Formats: sequence, C-alpha cells, structure tokens
Amino acid sequence: MTLVLLILVAGLFFFLQARAAARMAGIEARLAALQEELLAFRAAGQLNDGEAAPLWPEPTHATAPAPETLGGLFERLIGGRLLIWIGGIALAAAGIFLIRHSIALVPPEARMIAAALFGLVLIAAGEYARGGRLLADDPRIGQALVGAGIAILYAATYGSYLLFGLIGSGTASALMLLITAAALTLSLRHGPPTALMGLVGGFLTPLLVGDPDAGALPVLATVALLDGAIFAVAWRRGWTWLAAAAVAASFAWTGYFVLEPPRDALAAGIFAAFLGIAASLPRPRQGRQLSLMQPAILGLVELAVLVGRSDVGISAWLLFGALAAATLPLSVLRPDHRPAPAAALLLALALIAIEAAGGGDPLLPWAALATTLLFAGGSAALATREQPLRALTACAALAGPLLIVRQLLPELLGRLQWGGLALLLSLGALFLLWLLRTRSRDQAAPGTGSFAAAATAALLLAVAAYDLAPRDLVSGAWLAAAMALLLAGVRMPDKALRLAGLGLLTATILKVFLIDAAELEGVLRILSFFALGLDICLVPQMYNARRFNVPLGDYPLLVGADDEAAKLEAFSAAHPDKAAPAG
Repeated sequence: MTLVLLILVAGLFFFLQARAAARMAGIEARLAALQEELLAFRAAGQLNDGEAAPLWPEPTHATAPAPETLGGLFERLIGGRLLIWIGGIALAAAGIFLIRHSIALVPPEARMIAAALFGLVLIAAGEYARGGRLLADDPRIGQALVGAGIAILYAATYGSYLLFGLIGSGTASALMLLITAAALTLSLRHGPPTALMGLVGGFLTPLLVGDPDAGALPVLATVALLDGAIFAVAWRRGWTWLAAAAVAASFAWTGYFVLEPPRDALAAGIFAAFLGIAASLPRPRQGRQLSLMQPAILGLVELAVLVGRSDVGISAWLLFGALAAATLPLSVLRPDHRPAPAAALLLALALIAIEAAGGGDPLLPWAALATTLLFAGGSAALATREQPLRALTACAALAGPLLIVRQLLPELLGRLQWGGLALLLSLGALFLLWLLRTRSRDQAAPGTGSFAAAATAALLLAVAAYDLAPRDLVSGAWLAAAMALLLAGVRMPDKALRLAGLGLLTATILKVFLIDAAELEGVLRILSFFALGLDICLVPQMYNARRFNVPLGDYPLLVGADDEAAKLEAFSAAHPDKAAPAG
C-alpha cells in the first residue's frame, strides 16, 4: 500500500512540475514578445518627447536567435515534454500495482472496483485538463491522463478475469471491447496517443481474455468490429497510419489462424481475402501508409500459405483465385495497386511449381489453366504502352504455367498435345502484340510490352516446334519460325517482331553448330547447314526491303550493295519513276 501511495505522490509531483514548467515557458515567451514590441515602438519614435509615431512603425530586422545549448535542449525535452509522459506511466503503474498487490484486509472484488474507479477518475481528469483553464495550455497532459486511465481499465478487466476469476471470458471480452470503443471515441478529442492505446488494447483482447477453445470465428468477428471502428476514426481524422496499423494487426491474427486446424484456417482465409479487398478500396485523406503496405498482396501471401496445405482442398485455390482476380480492377481503380496483379501471378507460379515438384496435386492442371486465362486475358485487356507491367504480366501468364508444368510433370500430356498447346499460346502472344500495336500512337517505336510479347511468341513457337516436329527436323522448324517472324516484322513493319525473329535465328544457329553438327549425320547434316546458310543470306535482302519500302521482287540489285551510294544507284536504276529515299 505504501508503494502505491509513493507512486501516486510521484505522479502528482511530475504533473505539477511539468505544469509549472509549461506555464513558466509561456510567461517567458509573452515577456519576450512584449520586450520586442517595446523596442520596436521606441525605435519608431513613439516614446521620444511625446511625438506621435506612425501608426504602423517600420519593421525592424530581427536578430538571429542564439543557438540552443545542450542544457537548454535537455530542459526543454525533459522538463517540458518527457516528464508528462513519465507521469502518465507512473499513474498507470500505480493502478496496475493496485490490482496485483495483495492486501489482506481488502478482497479482490474491492481492489478491482477501486482500480476501475481510479481509471475513470484519470479519464475524467484528462477531460478536465483538455477543457479546463488550469491545464488546458498543454494537450499532452490530457493525453497522458486519458491514456493512463484506459490502460488501468484494461488491466482491471484482465485481472478480474485471469487473476481472480471474478468474471467470465464473455464478460471480459465485452468490457475490453467497450473500453476500446471509448478509447477510439476519446481519440477524436485527445489525438493519436489515445487512438493507439485503443488499437493495442483492442487487438490484444482476444489474446488476453479470449476463450482458447472457441476457435477463429469469435476472434475474427472481434477483429472485424475493431477494423470498422478504427477505419471510421482514421478517416474522420485523416490518420492513415492508424488504418494501416489496424490492417497489419488483422493480418497478424489471420496469419496465426491460417496455420491452425482446417476449419479455423479456412475462416481465416475468407477473412484475409475480404480484408485484402476492403483495405485496398478506400482512398486515404493523408499519407500513403495503407497503400504502401499493399493489403491485397498481404492477403495473397496468406492465401498462398493456405493453398500450400494439403488438408484444405479446392476452397483455398478458389479464395486465392478470387483475390487474385480482384487485383486486376484494383490496379485500374488505384494506381498504387498496379503491382498487385504481377505479385499475384508470381505467387501463383510459385504455387504451381511447388505443387508440381511435390508430385502433382489433382487440381494442378486446372490451377495452371485458370492462371493463364485469368492473368493473360485480364492483363492483355488492360495492357497499354504506357503500362508495360500489364503486358509483362500477360506474357508471363502465357508462358509460365505451361513451361513449369511441362518441365516438372511432362507425363500429364503427350508431345503433340504439349506442342499444340504451346502453338495456341503463341497465337495469344501475337494477339497481345497486335493489341499493343493498335493502341500505340507511335507504331514505329514499340515499347517494352511489345518486345516482351514478341519474345514470348518466339519462345512458345520454339517450344511448339520442339514438340511437334521430329527430333531431326527441330532446327528446320525453328529456322522457319524465325524467318516468318523476320518477314512479318519487315513487311508490317514491326521492330519487336524483327528482334524476336533475330533472337530465334540466333538460337537456331547455335543449335546447328553446337548440337546438330555432332548429332546429325549424312544428308540431314548437309541439309541443316544448307538451309541455315541460305536463310541467313536472305536476311540482308529483307532489311533492304524495309529500308526502301518496296516489294521483295522489285529490288534484286540491292542485295550485295556495300555502301549507301551503291544502294541508291541500284534503287534509281530499278525504279526510275521513284525518288530515292534521303539519307
């Protein structure tokens, strides 16, 4: 009891000292202002022999303030600020010691009631400090008092339930939620410290006084109510950081339950999906804390963990797919969420690879197909030259699932089926390239998305040729595909297609010289090198056609011209009625 009284006296002393320091600082500031005003009037002649001075004296140049000394900084921080919070902590400690201290003559019920009354008195004192004349100059005094009172009320409820068993878990949870609601309401008057106290206490309520055998549903219902109240306060005051902290705490709870038994894990997955969407929709009034933490991506990470479990089944895949699909419209509504579809696709590809490496989930082929359709179709529909990330996402969705499953589980389909699927997806990549071309203002200068689409088409064509053609004719099929891309790029004209064709042609050259030269024999080796040499010789002729923009059959003399003058002469000889291009 003596310890409690000493702490109370110490807390009162700290508050009185802080109050005196604050009032002394205010008096010194007012005296300094009066002194400056007096000097200004004297300089203007107001006090010289009774002569009237101008109504608005000329402004005087203020001297630079003297640098603050270490002693002054220590006095300002410790005497003017820190002591207030130390006093609040001391008062809260006094209430907690009152709850835990064993007093033989006072039963636990009386101690809990006394602690609760002490907390209410501190909150009332904080309200008085905010509005009364005695303490209203420094808002931190009211904040410290209210914060200490809320902490004591939390401790009294916790002690009544866990230490002495005076109330049940349901009553304790209801009281702590009521205290949290009061803290959030008081934060509208007293500022962020009170809101932070309510947030911490509210999210710790299920951990401190919750029923461990009740499962996830009561906890998640409590968390949902807290999120609604905290979001309302955050948007009322513009505290985006408060909403971000609530989302982080909510994902901490769902992350815990995702690792629990299937029923709780599934409930946590549903909550994580809804939270990822709901927390991504609002537009914050101030700050970017909520958008920077990317709630949709956090929800996808937890759902990916849920998918990785073997005892949840198709429900986990459906929840992951629903949130992944929601990232596409979110990336349009909010520019801050544009990376979300790409992150969702990367997580989906990682899940496909893990499941395929583990022996194959029966749902894996459907998951791979859904991933391709969702991200390739959705991202292609939204892709523009100004947003290359969407085109890159579509390209990764076209090639990624096919290549992963084909490499890790080749027995799922036959060679012809794999080749046909790759050929079909290559047409999807070419369609994406056409979309980007039609939406671009400058078709002569393709962007990153166009190059990615053309490269994806070349890669898928190479995979299709490898599966559809006989092994001895794969190089010929690659060569034909490369020349087709080059010819299309020259005639359209399209630089992305030309570069993709050159890339595939380079891969074919390496294969012929490094692999076919050792593996093929006889006529096949001769035909392989002959076809390669003939096609390589045609490439400069294609580029000449692009240079002079005439049909292929109209410029035989251009092939082999070594300099620009010879090319121009050959062009003039072949086309006397056309002006040679300048430069």
